[in-house]
Amino acid sequence: MNVEVPMIATDPQQSAGRALKRLLANGPLTAVPKRPSDQQLLVALAAAQFTPDRTYREAEVNETLRQWLLTFCDPHGIDHVTLRRMLVDSRLLSRTTSGSTYRLDEARLGEAQAMGALDPAQILAEIRGERASRKSSHPR
Repeated sequence: MNVEVPMIATDPQQSAGRALKRLLANGPLTAVPKRPSDQQLLVALAAAQFTPDRTYREAEVNETLRQWLLTFCDPHGIDHVTLRRMLVDSRLLSRTTSGSTYRLDEARLGEAQAMGALDPAQILAEIRGERASRKSSHPR
């Protein structure tokens, strides 16, 4: 008898949410993640901070990344310049040869848009809330 086992469909955003929750389980990020898949997640989340079909000056990219990183990283955890380089190296963000302007790469736009609903700051807040709830439920 040949029994076919149904495949469990995994929602990419759901698995990305689990990975992000794992990354933030011990609090704000203190460095760029070591796992390549975690780095890809971070870069895709960063790309989601930018609007398609818009050109950004380098200062705008830096400020956008700096402000976003402050919401879920230690103040000196991840450098916005490193993250900008990772975005360009991964080809999610393209820049002119002079390096003066940046745009989301239209060919890779889907990756950034798929992560748009995930908010690392919200996930970090949920983790902190769960931790506080567990602490308050234990008698002293």
